[in-house]
Amino acid sequence: MADIEVIATKRTTLYRMVDDTTVESAFVEERRTTTYDYESTPIQLEGQPALLVRGAITSSAKWTNDVALLTGESVSLKTSSPGAALAVQDKHGTVWAVTWGTGFHFLDSERIDFRFGPGVVARSALPMEIKSLTKTILDHRARVDRSSLPNGSTVRDLGVDGYGEVVSRIEAKARIPGLGVGDDVIQVRAAESLNLPLSKRADHLLEDLEVLHKLSEQEVLQGLESLEQLVALKPRDRQVPRLEQMLLNDIYSGENTTMGLSWPHERLNIWGPVVACKVTGLGDRKVRISNDVPVIDEVLGWLREVPREQLLARLDAIRIELHSSPDPEPSTLVATTVPLRRWLAFEVREDGQRFCLHDGRWYRMDDQYLDRIDRRVVEILARPAPVQFPAWPLEEDEKDYNLRAAKALGGLSMDRKLITTPLHSRGGIEPCDIYLSPGKLIHVKRGRSSADLSHLLAQGLVSTDSLARDDTARTAWTKRVLSESEGTITDASVTDVVLAIGTPKPLTIETLFTFTKVNLVKQADALHALDVVVTVCAVPQK
Repeated sequence: MADIEVIATKRTTLYRMVDDTTVESAFVEERRTTTYDYESTPIQLEGQPALLVRGAITSSAKWTNDVALLTGESVSLKTSSPGAALAVQDKHGTVWAVTWGTGFHFLDSERIDFRFGPGVVARSALPMEIKSLTKTILDHRARVDRSSLPNGSTVRDLGVDGYGEVVSRIEAKARIPGLGVGDDVIQVRAAESLNLPLSKRADHLLEDLEVLHKLSEQEVLQGLESLEQLVALKPRDRQVPRLEQMLLNDIYSGENTTMGLSWPHERLNIWGPVVACKVTGLGDRKVRISNDVPVIDEVLGWLREVPREQLLARLDAIRIELHSSPDPEPSTLVATTVPLRRWLAFEVREDGQRFCLHDGRWYRMDDQYLDRIDRRVVEILARPAPVQFPAWPLEEDEKDYNLRAAKALGGLSMDRKLITTPLHSRGGIEPCDIYLSPGKLIHVKRGRSSADLSHLLAQGLVSTDSLARDDTARTAWTKRVLSESEGTITDASVTDVVLAIGTPKPLTIETLFTFTKVNLVKQADALHALDVVVTVCAVPQK
């Protein structure tokens, strides 16, 4: 009887560490130091430097005091959580880590290359065999969606459209030729680590790592591009300190061209009209009050007065408050107070890659992803305006312009005329600035900065989505239109949303920040699904 060859593999949790990591620095210091509870052993793995750390945390069960209090009986029980982790450096200088039990706690989380797992899936998964994924949707407060299809499907079927979404966990069937497990289809799970069958023998394991190293250098498979076109950097990612210094350089340069303000609309949770803005926390005990959100040049002027070594902390301390009265007080607050850092929009290139600061976090963006967004934005901007707006003099404020434009267009001025619904009962929502029958909701904003543009986009989406989906909102809107038109307009349907931006320059992809473009594309797609057409047009200024 012929011998049966057994391939010695087992499902294993694998991490890849960031550049400049050694087998020692892959671990947190308290774990790589040999103590009573932990043992650290330098070894050679087929001639490659490695470090094995193993041990267990032994402690009293936390619930023993509850038992004693309830029964009067003293209970002494202990728990033990064993684990081990092996860090090994390959011939390229890359450090990998394999963990067992609680061994993943031994690793320095700030040195883990969390792009590795999703990157392998993006280069090996069968595009029709994605089982589940978890995504974070930008511009939504802590919104994380998890979708699963047990029989597998495409990334798009699982709800990823590739615009402003960060995929953090994914499970799929894949084929990775060259692994010790063979060339058959395998199941892989990826997050900050990668779980897949790996060889149990040292020489074969190193061969598996070489296969994964080469795979990571290949192009992403068609249909899986969205898995790594937008990558969120962890707060203590090794790239972040360098990016933070580039942010400071831009602030103090006096030649700012890549920074702006962008409304963190979902975090603000606005529940009423904004009449004034109050800024605190600049460190000089002064309060700045204005009738609108300050423009970026004004903000930069404040920031440049702060010593450089204090500024990063100051960005979190400075608060922007939005109020419904020109004389702000606690009772007039109409939005959640949000740190200035979350308002900043900044984009920079470093080592041939594009990085963006958005909502207080850093993101790495793939150039193909940016090109795809730009193509979609060009399509939207190319749509002809359904109406021709009168010119907007620079000295005329928004309220007066809306009244004049509504009259010139034969529409209704709806500026600051709110409707309330059960979902928006605290302050109501503003459906539009001008309503032009039949079906056109017009939102007007002077495009001084990305803050104005992002606010305009968010306002248009929130209000139109409510009118399209919420029966109560539609009823309230119909009553409002009947009242304002003195009964002459009975059809309050919604077919078009027009975003009218007062600007002296043409609107192009170069004048918009990346995440403003992302929000524009997502809004246009969301409203298209509701049979509403989005048009963006420039209002001439004189």
